[in-house]
Amino acid sequence: MTALWNTYDTVRDRLDEQYSGSGFPADTGMPPAELETRAMEYLNAHKEEPRIRTRAAVFSFLFRNARIRVDAFDWFADHIDTGNVMWKIQQKWRSEFDGAIPGSKRQGDPAGFPTLDLSHTSPGWRNLLKYGICGIRDRALDALPGAADAEAREFYAAVATVYEAIRVYTLRLAAEAERVGAVRVTDCLKNIAERPPESFQEALQLAFLYTKAQEHEGEWVRTQGVFDRLFVEFYRRDLASGRLTREQAKELLAFYFDKFSSQHFGAGHNICFGGKNPDGSDSCNELTELAFEVFEERKNIDPKLSLRVHENLPESMLRHAARCVAAGTNAIVFANDETAYPMFLKHGKRVEDLIDFVPVGCYEPAIMGRELCCSMSATVNLAKAVEYLFEEQTPPQTVEEATARYRELLRNVLDETLARTREWEKHWPEINPSPVMSGTMEGCFEKGRDVSHAGTLYNNSGVMCAGIGTVADALAAIGYLVFGQKLCTWNELRDILAADWEGQEKLRLTALRHAPKWGNNLPAADDIAAEIAGFAAEVINRTPNARGGFFQMGCWSIDHSVNFGQQTGATPDGRKAGAPLSKNVGASIAADTRGVTALFQSAARLDHTEFPDGSVLDVMLHPSVLRGIDGAGLIAELIRAYFRLGGFFIHFNIFDAETLKKARREPEKYRNLQIRVCGWNSRFIDLSPELQETFIAQAEALK
Repeated sequence: MTALWNTYDTVRDRLDEQYSGSGFPADTGMPPAELETRAMEYLNAHKEEPRIRTRAAVFSFLFRNARIRVDAFDWFADHIDTGNVMWKIQQKWRSEFDGAIPGSKRQGDPAGFPTLDLSHTSPGWRNLLKYGICGIRDRALDALPGAADAEAREFYAAVATVYEAIRVYTLRLAAEAERVGAVRVTDCLKNIAERPPESFQEALQLAFLYTKAQEHEGEWVRTQGVFDRLFVEFYRRDLASGRLTREQAKELLAFYFDKFSSQHFGAGHNICFGGKNPDGSDSCNELTELAFEVFEERKNIDPKLSLRVHENLPESMLRHAARCVAAGTNAIVFANDETAYPMFLKHGKRVEDLIDFVPVGCYEPAIMGRELCCSMSATVNLAKAVEYLFEEQTPPQTVEEATARYRELLRNVLDETLARTREWEKHWPEINPSPVMSGTMEGCFEKGRDVSHAGTLYNNSGVMCAGIGTVADALAAIGYLVFGQKLCTWNELRDILAADWEGQEKLRLTALRHAPKWGNNLPAADDIAAEIAGFAAEVINRTPNARGGFFQMGCWSIDHSVNFGQQTGATPDGRKAGAPLSKNVGASIAADTRGVTALFQSAARLDHTEFPDGSVLDVMLHPSVLRGIDGAGLIAELIRAYFRLGGFFIHFNIFDAETLKKARREPEKYRNLQIRVCGWNSRFIDLSPELQETFIAQAEALK
């Protein structure tokens, strides 16, 4: 086997292209068109049966009969061509309820957008690695005779069906590996088909096979769990037995990471590290360091890493991650355990579960294996309600009255959005029962209920609230322009905004340059942001969802800062119609003029423990800030400083406007230039022109 090692650099191009084409041998199974035809025929013939039963049967059919492929140069195998049939079934069943969900009262111009979030998931990684494929199947079979009711019987039977299908699929891959001479993976696949993993490679292989199985079922896997805790014992045993060397383990990690980067789907794949142990000590270990080494050397946009930071995190580990960021390998988000723990406890989590805190998706906090956080069950454009404010016929007499009116308009938006979201949630068991994912969840086994029917211990629904900085700036500008400096009346400002500031450039520049702005440690703006965010949190966090849990506020925006901005008219802070909103909990573009310390102070005015769906601050630094000094040390200290103030998540971009402009003009010369877009990384040259211009404008403000 020694001759098989040290091949990563020679096959990396092939790894990067492994998901770009079909390449499935025709004799390994049925083509996708035939699979789809057979699956739909089956569903039509079994319409009266419980959907969890028919969905499990279709999954089993696909994994037993779809074409597969094994690449002999890879250390892991997974390729299967299901034709996305399960996703098509999900959409078919979802469309049955499109007309049943009430529309917004503001058709064509709403501020809130409800949905059924099936794809922000944190599987039960501990159970998967503990029991393995057969173990989960056997747990379900053992529970079946004692099932409490018909629904529980259907649940356990469905779990047993899909996990037996995954076992068959794994053996199919093993047979194909043997046929093509893929000796790296043959024994590994045979082993995990029959027992829990014992080696580092087996554990990684099982984790990736599971990821693919759940995603073929119809739900994205949005976290690979607390990786260093989950996999370190496999790594240690291999080193102790001589099965692996440290360098060989690094090679396995490089291949494993490439499984994610080569199928990068936009939002990236999150892998978490670190965090507090129950006694307050740090949980980082030798695997943490190893993984960050691989991440640093690969210089790729995916997977993205999360590092949980707390008082006892070793400075060397924080500086290692900060060094990656300083060098432009910045697909890292830093999470503050010292804020996360009180936040979780405030919102009903058990203290013993907090060790398994993971960021799901981008930076939405959840408990691994015990919570289905559904972190984008609804999205809300906070700035849109500023438009509604100017539809009022009677002008407010003070900025306090304007703010109070805004709060009531926002309450109406939230109440309607959450009510419509609940209607979607009621239909989840009929749209997307998920026995693959449910099979890993302890709560589902205890209750005999699928995740779609509130089987997990915690069943919450996240509400992404975007544009808090724009709202603060807009209301502060009303106070400045109308009630403070009296530069215009309320009605005049209403007409000016309706005309998108046409003919009023002097007043617009006054609003931009002189009215108080969020992100500068100015009470006139910061107090408004804290008040509005606190109000929204109180409404959202106290509202029950339809799954036995509550809605949870998230104060973030991801790239909705751009598309929500396109849907939003001019605002009193000088922003023109269609321009981006403020991103996440940061300032509007070029509005934070007093430096990063002032930005931290503003962001820390918010109570981040009231954001159980997460909050994040974007920090952009000019490369010159890091020249001639200890750049990694500076970034590490910035992280510590923000977290000491009570911030929750933070991530960084480090570049200058001229480099970005050159990359836009000559993209072929800047193929490796990474941008931290929101909660994921992308190559700058792959961004839309609108997003490229947004980052250039932000970078120009650093001059």
